[in-house]
This record gives sequence, C-alpha cells and structure tokens, in this order.
Amino acid sequence: MTYPAAAVTSGCAATFRCGNATVTLHTDSPQALGEARRTLYSYDEQPPGPATWHIYLTLDPDVASSAEAATGGRRFDIGPQTYAYEHERTAISQSTFWVPDRRTLLHADQKARTIVVRCATADGIGLWAPRLVRQAMTAQLLAEGMVYAHAAAFTCREQGILIAGHRGRGKTTTLLAGLHHLGGDYVTNDRLMLHASDNGLHGYPWPMPLRAGIGTLAALPHLRHRVPAGQRALTTEQRWAFPHKVVIEPAGFQDLLHRGGKVAAQMIPSMMIWPHLDPARTGVVVERVDPDEVHQRLVDTRMFMRDPTRGTSAHINQWLVPGPAGEVTDAHLHRTAAALVSRPCYRVHAGADPAALADAVGALLDAGEPR
Repeated sequence: MTYPAAAVTSGCAATFRCGNATVTLHTDSPQALGEARRTLYSYDEQPPGPATWHIYLTLDPDVASSAEAATGGRRFDIGPQTYAYEHERTAISQSTFWVPDRRTLLHADQKARTIVVRCATADGIGLWAPRLVRQAMTAQLLAEGMVYAHAAAFTCREQGILIAGHRGRGKTTTLLAGLHHLGGDYVTNDRLMLHASDNGLHGYPWPMPLRAGIGTLAALPHLRHRVPAGQRALTTEQRWAFPHKVVIEPAGFQDLLHRGGKVAAQMIPSMMIWPHLDPARTGVVVERVDPDEVHQRLVDTRMFMRDPTRGTSAHINQWLVPGPAGEVTDAHLHRTAAALVSRPCYRVHAGADPAALADAVGALLDAGEPR
C-alpha cells in the first residue's frame, strides 16, 4: 500500500495514547489535527512516533473521480443518514470504503494497522480526524478486554461515581448536578470504556462532546446561558420535554466544573447510580439495588448499550476497525459485570431540582459504605 506523500512529509502529525493503546495521525491539514486535539480530550498526546495504528489523512478534491468511489458492495450505517460502501476485498486483511455523503475514500489494512484516507473537502477532514483516531484506539482497547458502557461518570471526594442507564433516564442531569453542587472531576457524559483486570476496575472516557437537554441546562443557573434563545420562553414542562439537545464541546467543559474540578482521563468506579428522573416528581427517593439484579441487568443490556424495550440505547459502530469476536466480547462483558457487582448500586428517583438530586448523591458519598 502506498501512503500519500504529502501526509508523510508535512510534519503535521501527533501520537495519541489511552492505556496501552496508541494511534499516530498523519495529515496535511493543521485544521484536522486541531480537531483531533479538541475532541479527544482524554487521550494523552505525544510527539509523533511509533504507534500500534497509523492514520494517513489527506485532502484530495478529485477523489470522487477515482474508480473506487462507487456505491456498490456492502453498505454500513456509520452515522445519522451516512453510509459507507465496502468494495470487494483484494486481501483478507484489507478493505476499501467509499462514503459519498462526505466524498471520502478509506483504505484499512488490519495486518499493517494502517488507515489511508482521501477526502475531498477540508471540513470533511476535520470531521474524520477525531473519529478515525477514536475508532482505531477503541479497537485496541476492546482487544485488551475493555467493554463499552452507556454511562456518565465523575469523581468526587476520592470516589468514582458511575451513572448508568438508557437514554432519557437522567444521566447528564445527575452528572451536571453533582459537578456543580458537590465539586469533583468530569470524566464523561455518555460513554465509558470499562476494564476489569487483575489490577482492579478502571474506567476510561470515550471522548466526545457533551449533549444536554435544555431542561437540564435551565435548571442549573451557571448553564442557563447555553439554552438557545428560541427556547428560553418555553415553560419548565416544555423545556424538559424538548427533544433536541445542546452540544458543549470539550473546550467548554470548564464551564461545567466547580470548586477546583478538572477534566480527568480515567477513574476507578466506587459506586454506581441508576437515575430515574421525572420532572413532575417532588422529592428524592434512593434505594439500594440487589447485586443479583445489577448483574442480570448489566448482562441483559450489555452495560446499558442495548435497551430491550426501545431498541438500541447507544450505538457501537466499529465498522472500519472491528473489535474482537463475539465470544471474546461476551467474556469481557461478564467479567466486567462481576467486577461492578462488588460496588454498591443505587436507584435514584428524583425530580427537576438538581440541588436535591446532588444532595442525595452527596449523602451516598458521605456514607462510604452501603447503608
């Protein structure tokens, strides 16, 4: 495979690390490298050098004229109304994809551990850079034994709080309420990579922007300015029911923190919270979840990545760099569920008052041990 010379010689490159996983991004676009740095907030950056995977990302306005830029072959859903078409493979370890919506041609070689990308637009390169680095990084983490969890997380008082559940249950509200009223370090809002090993249980952010509903933002005084002007006149009930979320990029995460908090690259879960928020509720009720129920729910929902009643809760989309075989992933899942069961888990029923919600979480932290 021939790498694009411009990407190799431009000197625009960086190596990213998470745990033992490494990816080096080579590109002819400073904008693309900047986008990777802005989005991948939890990865350590090092000078460009040896890495497990290498990505070569270049601008090529004429890529659509390539013979490989065709929509035949197997189709993969890779995002909202975005599809990748795989060409017939010339080798077992190599695959070629054309993404017409983004006018991008991608060649992945699993054996050489390289991804070569030609994109027709500068904006497209900026979109691809963090996404491809994250996918190559995640594939390595999955192979090491990590699993996806649909969860938010923060650390406070030397404890790691994992807030898990399906969409719409109140993970983000619980996270932001805890950060503001209790302090602590931000870890992630929606996706966490959990690793159960001989060294214990650790969580690593799957880095991405934060998305919050306007009901949550309006309920927190320091974040009310982020409610779009067009929705500020809505009633409280309408705000909580409003379907679209506001995006906060990693550069804005400092706005979420309080009392000297920072953005963390990992955490050790001490407890798990399953929020059940109903804006119409008054008061907060906390109940301990039986360990057998915890284990069964985590396995049945694959760490809340799958909602049996409403379909997919959070997408796993390793289309370019596949993860381990199914039986291997299942073994990792069961090991992680067993590790989480050893931590106390609480179901928290709360309303629209973030201060009351944070007080309940703070009481659990103060208790330190199951009541």
